Amino acid sequence: MTTEELIFTAEPDFPVSTLRVAGRLTFTSVADLRQAAGKALTDHPEVLLLDVAGLSVVDDITLTSLPMLARQGVATETDVMVVGPDAVLLEQLERLGIARQVPVHADAGAALAAHARLPGPRRLEAFLAPEPDATSAARGLVDRACAQWHVAHVADAAALIVTELVANAVEHAGTPLLVSVALRSRHLHLGVRDDSPLPLIRAVEDRDGEPGRGLLIVEGMATAWGCVHTAGGKVVWATLRLGREG
Repeated sequence: MTTEELIFTAEPDFPVSTLRVAGRLTFTSVADLRQAAGKALTDHPEVLLLDVAGLSVVDDITLTSLPMLARQGVATETDVMVVGPDAVLLEQLERLGIARQVPVHADAGAALAAHARLPGPRRLEAFLAPEPDATSAARGLVDRACAQWHVAHVADAAALIVTELVANAVEHAGTPLLVSVALRSRHLHLGVRDDSPLPLIRAVEDRDGEPGRGLLIVEGMATAWGCVHTAGGKVVWATLRLGREG
């Protein structure tokens, strides 16, 4: 994505997404930064890295948009971190106190190392072969996670959602799958990663003679859901609001 003054390169993935921002940040282009970051947050990654290695700032007051993006990340339970500022930009971030409000790191490696030291979501994962019994294994993973984390009140809905996601991936992607279940503070997050280049619309059409039935079930039951296309395939995800403690 390119605007008059900024170039955005999105690298979506789970659990970490990266948004590279290059060009001149001005009062005009700061709105484009908010829009691009907001779009990246809609996929509910655990971490969003804002890579500003190629960014220059015309008026440093525009940098106050970064704490706002971090607060927006709280709503999606995403940690927003700034990486790669040069010496000039780092001085601006520190002088304005922004570095105290948004984590700032020299590079992605340092950011992820810092993130790993923080209390994070509890997570269970399983690699599954693209076989019919993968749905049963995925349900077992979800049931075990919900029991272990005392969120049994969402177990049935989560099991049905993960069944549909895995069944679609088995039928249409036909690659090994990584199924993940993560407990965040307010949501249960489900993800199914495959290595197929096929877009999602082709991965779910004509299921049992009813085009899109699986996604309709997911859409009807999940708080939010979506698809992140990655370099090696895609991740289809869904979240369930916990509502109350189990």
